Amino acid sequence: MEYFGIFAFIMVLVLMGKMSRLERLLRENGIGSVRAAGLGEQVRKHIGRTVELTVEAGDFDVYGKECKILDADEDWALVLANVGKKTECEKLIRLDSVKSINVK
Repeated sequence: MEYFGIFAFIMVLVLMGKMSRLERLLRENGIGSVRAAGLGEQVRKHIGRTVELTVEAGDFDVYGKECKILDADEDWALVLANVGKKTECEKLIRLDSVKSINVK
């Protein structure tokens, strides 16, 4: 049983090395997430407006809710989201997780 654990550990180390080489090759050739950069421009155009953001399922509570965009850059957006009937809270959302923006 111990041999299986040692074998799995060695395979993880080998695969991590391959992954880091692939990331380096992508970075050197300028291949990356173009979608997030374009989305950052779109979100910045709507600062101060109320929009509906559809976010990937995860830890965020903003999934499909109306939010007011307070600030945005290329990677992150600061939004004011309704939590309850009269309660609002600020959320920081990574733009990689945003699927769609509907302007109200």
